Amino acid sequence: MERTLVNQKTCTSGWSAPLNGEQTVATDEDSTLIAQFLRGDASAFDTLFKKYQDYVYHILYGIVGSAEEARDLTQDVFLQVYRSLPNFRHNARFATWLYRIAVNRGVDAARGSKRWRFLPLVQDNSQKEQPAEETTEPEYAFERQMEQQSVQVTLQRCPLTHRDILVLRYYRDLSIEEIAETLDCSVAAAKVRLHRARKVFKTQYEQFYGITNLNGKEGADAKQTIL
Repeated sequence: MERTLVNQKTCTSGWSAPLNGEQTVATDEDSTLIAQFLRGDASAFDTLFKKYQDYVYHILYGIVGSAEEARDLTQDVFLQVYRSLPNFRHNARFATWLYRIAVNRGVDAARGSKRWRFLPLVQDNSQKEQPAEETTEPEYAFERQMEQQSVQVTLQRCPLTHRDILVLRYYRDLSIEEIAETLDCSVAAAKVRLHRARKVFKTQYEQFYGITNLNGKEGADAKQTIL
């Protein structure tokens, strides 16, 4: 694990396609790869890394708000996973165990930050997945960038106790049950936390952008993404 884990071309500062919550269930493939790794097959860990690196990166980016720092933290997370896999409990889901490590690492890093991070316009490679007639329109590209910037800046204004759950729910599309497992809390507690976090996000969005009604055209995209 001495080599650099994170491919900077892969980890962009944009948003990837949301991860469907059902995909986080520990599959037979993950269990097989873990078993192979524990038997000494290093390539099995490389396969796990390639499968989950983007998900981990975007969780961290949503929490810390810096693409460069998120790349560094992604490497840290996978180094920790590499060292901790022998202690992994196989009755747990690998994905949510991994996301818990990522969330904890991101929160610790964000707590150590001494300043707000207000982001420049982000670059979004997910535009490549949109219909050609939309991606070729400069107005569409600009509006997409502005939407992403407004959501990410608002997230950075939210307390960490709200930011992590918003990222898991709306960047990674985890179910409430998966969020509860990732954050090591009850489903009821996860629902309460998410409800409170959404209210805080809405308040911060309205205060920072001067929008009092998110049902209007100007705030519609952010509301659809988070609220």
